[in-house]
Amino acid sequence: MGEVLRFGIIGAGEIAVQTAQGIAEAENATIVAVMDTNEAVARDLAERHGAAWTTDLDALLGRKDIDAVYIAVPHYLHAPLTIRAAEAGKHVLCEKPIATTLEDADRMIAACRRAGVALSIAYHAQVDAGCQAARRFIQEGGIGRVYGTWLFAFTDKPATYWYGGYTQRVHTDWRVSKEKAGGGILIMNLIHDLNTVRYVTGLEAQRVYSEYGTFCTPVEVEDFLVATIRYHGGAIGSIEAGSAIRGRGRGVEPGSRIYGTEGQIILGRTPQVFTTREMPGITPNEWQALPFDGPSGSRRQMVEQFAAAVLAGRRPPVTGEDGRAALAIVVAAYQSGVEGRPVEVASTP
Repeated sequence: MGEVLRFGIIGAGEIAVQTAQGIAEAENATIVAVMDTNEAVARDLAERHGAAWTTDLDALLGRKDIDAVYIAVPHYLHAPLTIRAAEAGKHVLCEKPIATTLEDADRMIAACRRAGVALSIAYHAQVDAGCQAARRFIQEGGIGRVYGTWLFAFTDKPATYWYGGYTQRVHTDWRVSKEKAGGGILIMNLIHDLNTVRYVTGLEAQRVYSEYGTFCTPVEVEDFLVATIRYHGGAIGSIEAGSAIRGRGRGVEPGSRIYGTEGQIILGRTPQVFTTREMPGITPNEWQALPFDGPSGSRRQMVEQFAAAVLAGRRPPVTGEDGRAALAIVVAAYQSGVEGRPVEVASTP
């Protein structure tokens, strides 16, 4: 393997356009070929980047000039395509969520381990300099002992979203299906925040109690959910998420909140901190931006750090186990809502 990681893209729909641009901008990666069962979108994305295209998965996986694949397909296809890619000897960068079930996530992790290839999930926190700075600030005692978190998503998805995403690039019905999508606002969107808060705080969820329903949208998946998380060590988290919040979240500053005995962090694009403690470069008892150096967690950064890890034979910044940990909270929340009781979060086997 040379100094550039050669990618094949599997799935050329909405989010793949952004990631393909990230691969194109990365200094250590390139796009060799694009595959989609929809010939038009495969050709379109490939031609944007001077790559080959195909509608044949075996043809793409059989190419010796492809080292890794980026998988951006409906959620229920993540597991079978990741396993096929691993068996073909390709490293895998898979879109979130890792899968729709923990059984599938475990199969993906095991398949990549057997094949000796890397598995990463397309989360941004681990490659974002702001999140890294917030993580260090907490580790250094900047907000004392963490005892609470608040994660939220207040969106109002248009009716067209459910059959064509935000861009209408591909028309399909997988988003409305519980079986194919795995769920609604929690697994589609807020799972990003679950990964972020887990990475920044180091907290691992122990159990979840949730209630959810579908109130405004003609789909099978939830469009509003509230939940409480108890973390190992005693901290408590709350979740509030809706995909049909008329007026969205007016007056709520974007970013998950982390509460500590000596302060608080808001994980916006630039983390904001408040602390009662004397910390280097920070004025106590005053809200301020947390200083940090480095790039944001862009698609380019995600690709570059994944490629750098693979080329050096290291674990990627986001692992399959990270993807599973976020999914385990989601699975417990959905089970809790069905059974009407708190549910223990399944640990990694």
